[in-house]
Amino acid sequence: MNPAPIFGTPDGRPAQQGDDDRATRTELQKAETLFRNTFDQAPIGIAYADRNGKYVRCNGTFCIYLGFESAELACRSIAEFTHRDDLASVATDLERLWSGETDHVNHERRYIRKDGSVLWLRVTAALVRDGTSAPDYSVEFLRDVTERKRADLDLERVNKQLMTASRQAGMAEIATNVLHNVGNILNSVNISAGLVAERVRQSKAPGVSRVAALLREQGERVGEFISRDERGKRIPEYLAALGQELTRDQQMALQELTSLQENLDHIKETVTMQQSYAKRCGLTETIQVAELVEDSLRLNAGAFARHGVTLRREFTPVPKITVDKHKVLQILVNLVRNAKHACDESGKTDKLLTLRIGPAPSGVRISVIDNGVGIAAENMHHLFTHGFTTRPSGHGFGLHSSALAAQELGGSLHAESNGPGYGASFILELPCMARGNSA
Repeated sequence: MNPAPIFGTPDGRPAQQGDDDRATRTELQKAETLFRNTFDQAPIGIAYADRNGKYVRCNGTFCIYLGFESAELACRSIAEFTHRDDLASVATDLERLWSGETDHVNHERRYIRKDGSVLWLRVTAALVRDGTSAPDYSVEFLRDVTERKRADLDLERVNKQLMTASRQAGMAEIATNVLHNVGNILNSVNISAGLVAERVRQSKAPGVSRVAALLREQGERVGEFISRDERGKRIPEYLAALGQELTRDQQMALQELTSLQENLDHIKETVTMQQSYAKRCGLTETIQVAELVEDSLRLNAGAFARHGVTLRREFTPVPKITVDKHKVLQILVNLVRNAKHACDESGKTDKLLTLRIGPAPSGVRISVIDNGVGIAAENMHHLFTHGFTTRPSGHGFGLHSSALAAQELGGSLHAESNGPGYGASFILELPCMARGNSA
């Protein structure tokens, strides 16, 4: 049976004014019902608040996040549920939002649930505008990121324990190098796993079961239900959209699982490299410099893609070098990783990392150049000091151990920068022949 026409009466007569009004009301009712259902059934938390931060409406997911009934949240404020350590930053963000300094804010903060437990939520907040007057309400969209935060904290805790153990055992340099490489790759593994887990939690797959149950309830009336009932008419369109969503979920999961597998292979390679270094310390090889540089880039490939860092290679032909490959690779991995961090912390959209190979008076020169945060003049002479770092999460061992390794190889490592905001260059110079070898 053909559905009733959208315009005109069911019997085909021209629509009159009353018919138009009824049709308009019907469409408005449908739109309102659709909005209400979307709001109530959304798999993310949604909350509206007034200028004073008082909640005026929250959806079911938000209530589940906090463990309260909807009525219990009425007229209670954002500050009441925000962890005390996050109150200041939240107040600052809301002030920026309501003052018009920004049109939206994004942050991760802790909420206190009804049972006293802590929940990490990623919040995107914006003002609700109708285009005719100043906004009176803000809307927040919230996602649960507690598992990822816990994983980050666990990873940080394990790294700290490993670092402490290594220092106590008198092997700080070797252990730190392992942590630099493996920890960097584990971060990529952690992020990929978190993305897959979050996508699975938000999967629309349960919708298939609901549709199947709905059709099963109709029994022999399935055909009539699909052709006549408003709910049934929407099923084909819903299934098509559901299929597209599930296909995207599958593609995303496969992509991240592939990345996980590659990163695990990188971890194995890194551990093998360290084991090989421990067993074959001082063993030299004759190798192309470009191969060493490419190896260091492969160990950081996931981080470049994730943070949007563009790579530029400026390779001038140079002679092969006879060197302890593992020491050089360790230096380059540290320099490349630091350059990536500098680009990321700069906040620039055009993050650029340049790898340059060229001749030097005593052999070859490898330059790692970034357009990141730069280095203040007063910090230049401290860069290679043991324990010195300007990054909150750094420990100040990487550049120190790299400079020592360069000296052991008969070369040198130094830095150049025009100051904060102008990026930095780290230049590694190596002889063509390892110390102790003759041509």
